[in-house]
Amino acid sequence: MKIGRRTLAAGALAAAALPARAVLPPWIDAHAHVFVRGLAPAANARYEPAYDASWQTLLELMARNGVGRAVILQPSFLGFDNAYLFGALRAEPGRFRGVPWVSPSIEIAPQDWQGLADIGVRGLRFPIYGLPTPQWSAYRDMFGEALKRDWPIHLYVESRRLPEILPVLLDGGHKVVIPHYGTFDRTLGPARDPGFKVLLESARTERVYVVMSGAYRVGPERARQATPMLLDAFGPQRLMWASDWPHTDTGLDRATTYPKTLKWFEEWVPDEAVRRTILVDTPTRLYGF
Repeated sequence: MKIGRRTLAAGALAAAALPARAVLPPWIDAHAHVFVRGLAPAANARYEPAYDASWQTLLELMARNGVGRAVILQPSFLGFDNAYLFGALRAEPGRFRGVPWVSPSIEIAPQDWQGLADIGVRGLRFPIYGLPTPQWSAYRDMFGEALKRDWPIHLYVESRRLPEILPVLLDGGHKVVIPHYGTFDRTLGPARDPGFKVLLESARTERVYVVMSGAYRVGPERARQATPMLLDAFGPQRLMWASDWPHTDTGLDRATTYPKTLKWFEEWVPDEAVRRTILVDTPTRLYGF
């Protein structure tokens, strides 16, 4: 990860100098990724896309689909090098919030944590699907900074591991964000997955949020089945919609799948007021747009 006081200060100055913009569409995409070819992948990357998914292209897709702002998460294949993510945040501070994946070996001074906040960082990501569980004690200081700023921990992991990991983060006082309709086992489905049951039970803490993203990762029909279960447990106040663009490691069309994810969401959540809470109110509150 590339963090420096000079770089962060420059980002903050750029944000302060940004001219006033026209009013943006209110909808928020709460889980997307950006990258371009030529960025060095992590040594243990599960995949390496052979295409560009720039933040400029994301903005174009958002504009065509009535989406005004987005939360960008560090893609797992890039590991701890968050430089491109930070560049997007500096370029569009009014449009983007960011969630990096940070190495526990990086020492970050208090003023640098503030610099990250100034450019739009609003959480910490752990995309450990298929990877070993970290030694959480190594993140003690980092988690302390996240708590101080009320940043959520974004956890991408198999649902079967939620009973082990979720209590650790919740006992630490954190808010936790789980993507992809809870990432339940698509063979079991939401009704028979014990890890998904633990996720639903965690709703009583009022500190767990679920992103209705990546329906194709669990199967659209399974995601449809999970939707009323999520609404009943979490309510729209702790649910968010997202495109999961550019749909990495799926082979899906990056232009046509974006509106398809919105269409599914609108079909599965027919109540307009509920949709607005999920599309606007919840991510606005959690990420400080």
